[in-house]
Amino acid sequence: MSYMTEDTDQDTDAIRGKVGRYAWGSDYHKVMEQRLRVFVHGLSERLGHSIQAKVYVDTGPMLDRAVAERASIGWFGKNTNILTRSHGSWVFLGQVVTDLELEPDKPSKKTCGQCTLCIDQCPTGAIVAPYVIDNTKCISYLTIEHRGAIPLNLRPLMGDWVFGCDICQDVCPVNRKAQPTKEPAFQTGEHGFTALELLPLLTMTEDEFRETFRNSPIRRAKRAGMLRNVCVALGNIGDPEAVPALTDALHHDEPLVRGHAAWALGRIGGPNVKGALKQALDTEKDKDVREELGLALDLSADRYG
Repeated sequence: MSYMTEDTDQDTDAIRGKVGRYAWGSDYHKVMEQRLRVFVHGLSERLGHSIQAKVYVDTGPMLDRAVAERASIGWFGKNTNILTRSHGSWVFLGQVVTDLELEPDKPSKKTCGQCTLCIDQCPTGAIVAPYVIDNTKCISYLTIEHRGAIPLNLRPLMGDWVFGCDICQDVCPVNRKAQPTKEPAFQTGEHGFTALELLPLLTMTEDEFRETFRNSPIRRAKRAGMLRNVCVALGNIGDPEAVPALTDALHHDEPLVRGHAAWALGRIGGPNVKGALKQALDTEKDKDVREELGLALDLSADRYG
């Protein structure tokens, strides 16, 4: 299913962070599973008898992309995504395993040719070779699946992404002619998120996080992980308007958030940052956060005196 949709958000003065396009609408797991079950039911009705079938949408040990390639749905891109002729790589993959005897399709012979734009444009160098990704460097992995502190050397390279990353897809020539999705659940609407206002997120409670993102893949990052990502994005954006909120975040209940707030303040700097970092260091008990505070003080001094 395609999830290609345009950003319909209006420009605002709010400090915002980017969200991967796949998370702009409703959670695809539920949407695709429902559609596939309807497909199986309809197929049984058309055949005039029930068929044995098992539906998978990231819920079982299926090699989605390998199966998609063998089924001629698309071909492997050098960024490891499946590329389709009609929708580019903006597609979700699901499977129906059935006892029906079907004539297999022939895999596509199309390739990316000599194009290496996705490799060249990845800011963290996560595509270490054609068709090979080091997930420990991938912004999507770091902002969604990774638990714990984000490596210091990668933080400045993550820009303002707070959930996922589309850079290797945005630069792909195949995606320039991708057809938009017709699935209403993937359209941006009342509950869609094409970008997130960052400062309000820093004071969001666990209940508020669950409620706000209850139908969104963004819940996958968890509250602490999302606020960690917000701090990194604010540090990279460098807007002094974020200093008061980040200063308050130095006293957040999650050590992970406190540590990354310290890093962000060190990046932004300014007349009030040094004092805030020192005050937090005087009362902080967590070893890792204390280390982050010390590094932030050094960073702020090196960059701003």
